[in-house]
Amino acid sequence: MKDKVLDALKQVFYPGKTHSVVNEGIIEDVEIQGSKVVVKIKTAEKNQGVTDMLKRSIPAALKRLEGIEDVELEIEKVVEEKEKVSNIRYIIATTSGKGGVGKSTVSVNLAVSLAKLGFKTGLLDADIYGPNIPTMMGIDGVPVQIDREHKDKILPTEKYGVKIISIGNMIPKDAAVIWRGSLIHSAIKQFMEDVSWGDLDFLVVDLPPGTGDAQLTLAQEAKVSGGIIVITPQHVAMSDAMKANDFFNKLKIPVLGVIENMSYFICPHCGKRSDIFSHGGGKKFAAESSLPFLGEIPIDLEIREGGDTGKPIVTSNPDSPVSKAFEDAARNIVEKVKLLNS
Repeated sequence: MKDKVLDALKQVFYPGKTHSVVNEGIIEDVEIQGSKVVVKIKTAEKNQGVTDMLKRSIPAALKRLEGIEDVELEIEKVVEEKEKVSNIRYIIATTSGKGGVGKSTVSVNLAVSLAKLGFKTGLLDADIYGPNIPTMMGIDGVPVQIDREHKDKILPTEKYGVKIISIGNMIPKDAAVIWRGSLIHSAIKQFMEDVSWGDLDFLVVDLPPGTGDAQLTLAQEAKVSGGIIVITPQHVAMSDAMKANDFFNKLKIPVLGVIENMSYFICPHCGKRSDIFSHGGGKKFAAESSLPFLGEIPIDLEIREGGDTGKPIVTSNPDSPVSKAFEDAARNIVEKVKLLNS
């Protein structure tokens, strides 16, 4: 009977391929238990749709055999150890559960702060649908160039000591990006593998808000050293941050900590502090989630002006309290990532 089962499995095509599940090498063992067949499968398949199809096609094929009434699949998922992207020591991913929290602003100023601290730093704009990094870094309209000396890879633009790649430099200004998940996957993968990053200590990846294709691709294609969750202080922001934390956990990406953006406002005229969006939500979320709290970034007019003019505040006004807050957060990140990856 076992031979008949194996012969039947040789007729079951692996989804999306022209050979059988047997030739694919996923069948570990077959056990015959009376009228029941137990098929043990071992696979590194990442596409859940493929797995679901196997759950339907294999039992359907085997139940056609005389004497087989029940089929059980035991599927063991093999987690492949992801290799670090060549020449990049640490990959740091910044995300948020929702838009509008200033995540890209935080990514830009952290990257520039890391460069100012003496680290070789890159900045990857993975927010395919809303690539704001070129404007914030003052490289809007700079065409992407090809590195002819290194297998025609893409050359990142360099500014403020940071190497930068963004889809925003590859499409017409103000053009809508209407891409399905497969195209986003290809773009992120190309940004990781086909860019001449050179030797980097840190690559800061500015992820889009939410928990979508870009985050999944990054986790699948590279060994991410740690994630940063950007949150605003108000209570309603905590549920979104929880989703971001859960997403990192499910992808097995260690969370380096939480940054509270728009933490408070100091009036430039009277010097009075105002907690516009409340205060302390980020620290509370970090404590309840057992995560490190990396710092508070206040609201400041210069941050907005710097984002619009392509001059991050850590370069335009390096001695300001805001710049000091970003640099302190960067130092905390360096400490945490080295501790987690030692």
